[in-house]
Amino acid sequence: MSFKSSADLSDFRPGGNAGIHQELAQFLREKIESGALQPGEQLPSLRELAELWHTNFFSVKLATDLLVNFGLLNKQHGRGMFVAPRAEGIHRVGLYTSKLYGSRSDLIAFSVLRDILQEKFQARGVECAIFDDCRPEEQHQKIPDALQQAILSGRIQAVIGVVVRRIDNSWFDRIPIRKAFLMSDIQYDFSIPAQQLKERGCRRIAGIISGTPRKQSNFILAGLHSAGIKIMPRNLRVICDESLTSQSWGEIGYRCTMELLTTTPRPDALIVYPDNAVMGAMQAILHLGIRVPEELFTIFHRNLELAYFCSFDSAYIDSKIEDIADRLIKTVIN
Repeated sequence: MSFKSSADLSDFRPGGNAGIHQELAQFLREKIESGALQPGEQLPSLRELAELWHTNFFSVKLATDLLVNFGLLNKQHGRGMFVAPRAEGIHRVGLYTSKLYGSRSDLIAFSVLRDILQEKFQARGVECAIFDDCRPEEQHQKIPDALQQAILSGRIQAVIGVVVRRIDNSWFDRIPIRKAFLMSDIQYDFSIPAQQLKERGCRRIAGIISGTPRKQSNFILAGLHSAGIKIMPRNLRVICDESLTSQSWGEIGYRCTMELLTTTPRPDALIVYPDNAVMGAMQAILHLGIRVPEELFTIFHRNLELAYFCSFDSAYIDSKIEDIADRLIKTVIN
């Protein structure tokens, strides 16, 4: 083999857990991300790589095409294949919103978040490109063409997932530029509400919490665990994306609250997260005539920019959409 690279590419070992082209792509990607292959460095030809890895030309081509699509490699006609340059700064950010599931009302908070992100980026001199994903479900297994082209061409240097559904995780995780997404990066301190439950002596705690797209409500379970409090599985409703195909958050909040509060023995505390489900939960509590907080202690999530009226005395997990925007921006800028 005539070509010499600064990186040792001969240590590839197939694992047998995926297609050979996917394993080759992951191998090269790790070399690039670790710095073993530097920006601007030329790779051996496809035939040389096939010979080096004892595989066929077509598998190598598929592997390198994947990395070209993700902006990690550049193919220059007549010259060869090169590691793509890294962006020195962020001048434009993509704001991605999956609109696969959920009613219009469910997307209000996300729309407010996107508006705030645009305002804050604009103040920093950073442009925003909007990517609304309205594709049917069967097409969500791969990155949208428009977003992929924006990454490949260098038009955007970072991506924020305003709404990323579970079905989008496989490709969103592999985006090769800076990224952050709402549900995986935002956590709250649940230690104070957990202490309130403990001080009130609540023993039969129920919860309606979101599990999309990456169990963002883990902070609730972690806070309860740190206070020595357990939720019995029968008293827990974890809502996933699939539930939103036919029902809105309000409907889910109402139905789950009715189910939980008509069991025997009835729960003496109820946690509802996120705020989209709270209105339905409140309607169910009023429908059942349960006195709060005498018979039921409630802890509701509340976005302060989208505050709602509650006719009974409840405790809250308060959050500000502006604070969420600041955290997401810090993740991609820093």
